[in-house]
Amino acid sequence: MLVLGLDGITAAAAVHLLRCGVLSLNVNDPGPVTETDLGTGAYSRGDLGRPREAALRGRLRAQDPRCAPVSGPELFPGPLLPGCLVLRGGVHDAGGRALCPDPGDAAAPEHPLLSVHAVPGAVVRWPVVAWAHRPCPDCLRATLAAVPRARAGRREQVLAAWARPAFGAAVAARLAAEALAVALPSLDGGLPLPGGGGPGQAEVLRPPFPAGSEPLAIDRRSCLCGLGQDLPGDRG
Repeated sequence: MLVLGLDGITAAAAVHLLRCGVLSLNVNDPGPVTETDLGTGAYSRGDLGRPREAALRGRLRAQDPRCAPVSGPELFPGPLLPGCLVLRGGVHDAGGRALCPDPGDAAAPEHPLLSVHAVPGAVVRWPVVAWAHRPCPDCLRATLAAVPRARAGRREQVLAAWARPAFGAAVAARLAAEALAVALPSLDGGLPLPGGGGPGQAEVLRPPFPAGSEPLAIDRRSCLCGLGQDLPGDRG
Protein backbone atom coordinates (compact mmCIF):
# COMPACT_ATOMS: atom_id res chain seq x y z
CA MET A 1 0.00 0.00 0.00
CA LEU A 2 1.17 3.49 -0.87
CA VAL A 3 -0.52 6.04 1.39
CA LEU A 4 -0.30 9.66 0.27
CA GLY A 5 -1.49 12.51 2.49
CA LEU A 6 -1.51 11.45 6.14
CA ASP A 7 -4.30 13.41 7.78
CA GLY A 8 -5.93 11.73 10.78
CA ILE A 9 -8.28 9.61 8.67
CA THR A 10 -5.83 8.16 6.15
CA ALA A 11 -3.20 7.65 8.86
CA ALA A 12 -5.73 5.72 10.94
CA ALA A 13 -6.62 3.67 7.85
CA ALA A 14 -2.94 2.70 7.57
CA VAL A 15 -2.99 1.53 11.20
CA HIS A 16 -6.11 -0.57 10.48
CA LEU A 17 -4.45 -2.06 7.40
CA LEU A 18 -1.49 -3.11 9.50
CA ARG A 19 -3.84 -4.78 11.99
CA CYS A 20 -5.37 -6.64 9.04
CA GLY A 21 -1.95 -8.02 8.10
CA VAL A 22 -0.69 -5.52 5.51
CA LEU A 23 3.01 -5.20 6.38
CA SER A 24 4.27 -3.42 3.26
CA LEU A 25 3.30 0.21 3.87
CA ASN A 26 4.81 3.24 2.14
CA VAL A 27 3.53 6.36 3.93
CA ASN A 28 4.21 9.83 2.57
CA ASP A 29 3.46 13.29 3.98
CA PRO A 30 6.23 15.56 5.30
CA GLY A 31 3.74 18.08 6.69
CA PRO A 32 3.49 18.51 10.47
CA VAL A 33 0.93 16.80 12.68
CA THR A 34 -1.72 19.37 13.67
CA GLU A 35 -4.62 19.51 16.11
CA THR A 36 -7.05 18.54 13.34
CA ASP A 37 -5.15 15.26 12.83
CA LEU A 38 -5.88 14.11 16.39
CA GLY A 39 -8.93 12.13 17.40
CA THR A 40 -8.72 9.01 15.22
CA GLY A 41 -5.96 7.34 17.26
CA ALA A 42 -3.26 7.51 14.60
CA TYR A 43 -1.37 10.34 16.31
CA SER A 44 -0.92 11.39 19.92
CA ARG A 45 -0.63 14.90 21.30
CA GLY A 46 3.10 14.33 21.67
CA ASP A 47 3.31 14.05 17.87
CA LEU A 48 2.18 17.65 17.31
CA GLY A 49 4.64 19.48 15.07
CA ARG A 50 6.46 16.32 13.98
CA PRO A 51 6.40 15.27 10.30
CA ARG A 52 3.32 13.13 9.80
CA GLU A 53 5.23 10.39 7.98
CA ALA A 54 7.85 10.09 10.75
CA ALA A 55 5.20 10.00 13.49
CA LEU A 56 3.15 7.37 11.66
CA ARG A 57 6.17 5.19 10.89
CA GLY A 58 6.92 5.10 14.61
CA ARG A 59 3.33 4.19 15.42
CA LEU A 60 3.28 1.39 12.84
CA ARG A 61 6.60 -0.08 14.02
CA ALA A 62 5.37 -0.01 17.62
CA GLN A 63 2.12 -1.69 16.57
CA ASP A 64 3.86 -4.60 14.82
CA PRO A 65 7.67 -5.09 14.82
CA ARG A 66 7.36 -7.05 11.55
CA CYS A 67 6.37 -3.85 9.77
CA ALA A 68 9.19 -1.71 8.37
CA PRO A 69 7.34 1.24 6.85
CA VAL A 70 9.16 3.55 4.45
CA SER A 71 8.49 7.03 3.11
CA GLY A 72 9.44 7.05 -0.56
CA PRO A 73 6.95 6.79 -3.45
CA GLU A 74 9.87 5.93 -5.73
CA LEU A 75 10.21 2.65 -3.78
CA PHE A 76 6.61 1.59 -4.46
CA PRO A 77 6.48 -1.63 -6.52
CA GLY A 78 5.37 -1.55 -10.13
CA PRO A 79 1.85 -2.48 -11.22
CA LEU A 80 2.97 -5.97 -12.27
CA LEU A 81 3.19 -6.95 -8.60
CA PRO A 82 -0.33 -8.07 -7.57
CA GLY A 83 -2.08 -6.46 -4.65
CA CYS A 84 -0.64 -2.94 -4.98
CA LEU A 85 -2.95 -0.06 -4.15
CA VAL A 86 -2.62 3.68 -3.63
CA LEU A 87 -4.64 5.23 -0.78
CA ARG A 88 -4.71 9.00 -1.03
CA GLY A 89 -6.07 11.59 1.37
CA GLY A 90 -6.50 15.31 1.01
CA VAL A 91 -7.74 18.22 3.11
CA HIS A 92 -9.57 21.09 1.39
CA ASP A 93 -11.31 24.30 2.36
CA ALA A 94 -14.99 25.03 1.72
CA GLY A 95 -14.17 26.20 -1.81
CA GLY A 96 -12.46 22.91 -2.68
CA ARG A 97 -8.93 24.37 -2.62
CA ALA A 98 -6.29 21.91 -1.43
CA LEU A 99 -4.61 22.71 1.89
CA CYS A 100 -1.70 20.32 1.23
CA PRO A 101 0.56 19.80 -1.82
CA ASP A 102 -0.34 17.40 -4.60
CA PRO A 103 1.88 14.27 -4.57
CA GLY A 104 2.50 14.45 -8.33
CA ASP A 105 3.27 11.32 -10.36
CA ALA A 106 3.81 9.00 -7.40
CA ALA A 107 2.52 5.79 -8.96
CA ALA A 108 2.33 3.91 -12.26
CA PRO A 109 -0.68 4.69 -14.50
CA GLU A 110 -2.32 1.29 -13.90
CA HIS A 111 -2.23 1.38 -10.10
CA PRO A 112 -5.72 1.44 -8.56
CA LEU A 113 -6.39 4.55 -6.46
CA LEU A 114 -8.76 4.88 -3.53
CA SER A 115 -9.00 8.52 -2.44
CA VAL A 116 -10.86 10.59 0.12
CA HIS A 117 -11.04 14.35 0.43
CA ALA A 118 -11.92 16.10 3.68
CA VAL A 119 -13.89 19.35 3.49
CA PRO A 120 -15.37 21.28 6.44
CA GLY A 121 -17.97 19.04 8.05
CA ALA A 122 -17.72 16.11 5.63
CA VAL A 123 -15.51 13.63 3.79
CA VAL A 124 -15.89 12.96 0.06
CA ARG A 125 -15.01 9.47 -1.08
CA TRP A 126 -14.00 9.44 -4.77
CA PRO A 127 -14.78 6.40 -6.96
CA VAL A 128 -11.90 3.94 -7.39
CA VAL A 129 -9.95 4.78 -10.55
CA ALA A 130 -6.58 3.97 -12.07
CA TRP A 131 -3.81 6.37 -11.04
CA ALA A 132 -3.75 7.80 -14.58
CA HIS A 133 -7.42 8.77 -14.12
CA ARG A 134 -6.97 10.45 -10.75
CA PRO A 135 -8.84 13.73 -10.25
CA CYS A 136 -6.94 16.88 -11.11
CA PRO A 137 -7.07 20.08 -8.99
CA ASP A 138 -9.67 21.63 -11.33
CA CYS A 139 -12.25 18.83 -11.13
CA LEU A 140 -11.59 18.45 -7.41
CA ARG A 141 -12.20 22.15 -6.75
CA ALA A 142 -15.35 22.21 -8.85
CA THR A 143 -16.76 19.02 -7.31
CA LEU A 144 -15.85 19.69 -3.68
CA ALA A 145 -17.14 23.27 -3.83
CA ALA A 146 -20.55 21.79 -4.65
CA VAL A 147 -20.78 19.68 -1.48
CA PRO A 148 -24.14 20.71 0.01
CA ARG A 149 -24.25 21.97 3.56
CA ALA A 150 -25.67 19.63 6.14
CA ARG A 151 -29.35 20.21 6.82
CA ALA A 152 -30.14 19.17 10.34
CA GLY A 153 -31.90 20.38 13.44
CA ARG A 154 -30.22 21.34 16.67
CA ARG A 155 -30.30 17.79 18.04
CA GLU A 156 -28.59 16.42 14.92
CA GLN A 157 -25.99 19.20 15.04
CA VAL A 158 -25.15 18.36 18.66
CA LEU A 159 -24.90 14.65 17.80
CA ALA A 160 -22.63 15.40 14.85
CA ALA A 161 -20.34 17.54 17.01
CA TRP A 162 -20.06 14.87 19.70
CA ALA A 163 -19.61 12.07 17.17
CA ARG A 164 -16.90 13.79 15.12
CA PRO A 165 -13.94 11.80 16.56
CA ALA A 166 -15.88 8.55 16.17
CA PHE A 167 -16.85 9.64 12.64
CA GLY A 168 -13.21 9.98 11.59
CA ALA A 169 -12.37 6.59 13.08
CA ALA A 170 -15.37 4.99 11.31
CA VAL A 171 -14.36 6.44 7.94
CA ALA A 172 -10.79 5.18 8.47
CA ALA A 173 -12.02 1.66 9.26
CA ARG A 174 -14.21 1.64 6.17
CA LEU A 175 -11.31 2.83 4.01
CA ALA A 176 -9.12 -0.01 5.27
CA ALA A 177 -11.81 -2.59 4.49
CA GLU A 178 -12.41 -1.09 1.03
CA ALA A 179 -8.68 -1.00 0.30
CA LEU A 180 -8.48 -4.73 0.99
CA ALA A 181 -11.56 -5.36 -1.17
CA VAL A 182 -9.92 -3.54 -4.09
CA ALA A 183 -6.43 -5.00 -3.73
CA LEU A 184 -7.00 -8.64 -2.79
CA PRO A 185 -8.80 -9.83 -5.97
CA SER A 186 -5.72 -8.93 -8.02
CA LEU A 187 -3.77 -11.57 -6.08
CA ASP A 188 -5.95 -14.17 -7.83
CA GLY A 189 -5.66 -12.49 -11.20
CA GLY A 190 -9.00 -10.69 -10.93
CA LEU A 191 -9.77 -7.07 -11.66
CA PRO A 192 -10.07 -4.41 -8.92
CA LEU A 193 -13.58 -3.96 -7.60
CA PRO A 194 -15.43 -0.83 -8.73
CA GLY A 195 -15.64 2.10 -6.34
CA GLY A 196 -18.68 3.23 -4.41
CA GLY A 197 -20.90 6.06 -5.51
CA GLY A 198 -21.45 4.78 -9.03
CA PRO A 199 -19.95 5.99 -12.33
CA GLY A 200 -19.53 9.74 -12.36
CA GLN A 201 -20.47 10.08 -8.72
CA ALA A 202 -18.59 10.54 -5.49
CA GLU A 203 -19.98 9.89 -2.03
CA VAL A 204 -20.38 12.39 0.80
CA LEU A 205 -19.99 11.08 4.36
CA ARG A 206 -20.94 13.20 7.36
CA PRO A 207 -21.02 12.77 11.12
CA PRO A 208 -22.44 10.65 12.64
CA PHE A 209 -21.64 8.23 9.78
CA PRO A 210 -22.17 5.25 9.23
CA ALA A 211 -25.87 6.15 9.31
CA GLY A 212 -25.82 7.01 5.61
CA SER A 213 -24.23 8.88 2.76
CA GLU A 214 -25.14 11.27 -0.06
CA PRO A 215 -24.25 10.96 -3.77
CA LEU A 216 -22.26 13.81 -5.31
CA ALA A 217 -21.96 14.37 -9.06
CA ILE A 218 -18.37 14.81 -10.28
CA ASP A 219 -17.92 18.08 -12.13
CA ARG A 220 -15.61 17.53 -15.13
CA ARG A 221 -16.59 20.64 -17.11
CA SER A 222 -13.22 22.34 -16.61
CA CYS A 223 -11.20 19.15 -16.31
CA LEU A 224 -8.36 18.32 -18.69
CA CYS A 225 -6.85 15.55 -16.54
CA GLY A 226 -6.55 11.80 -16.93
CA LEU A 227 -10.23 11.19 -16.19
CA GLY A 228 -10.84 11.59 -19.93
CA GLN A 229 -7.82 9.66 -21.12
CA ASP A 230 -7.37 6.02 -22.06
CA LEU A 231 -4.83 3.81 -20.38
CA PRO A 232 -2.41 1.73 -22.49
CA GLY A 233 -4.39 -1.28 -23.68
CA ASP A 234 -7.81 0.30 -23.08
CA ARG A 235 -8.46 0.40 -26.80
CA GLY A 236 -8.14 -2.55 -29.01
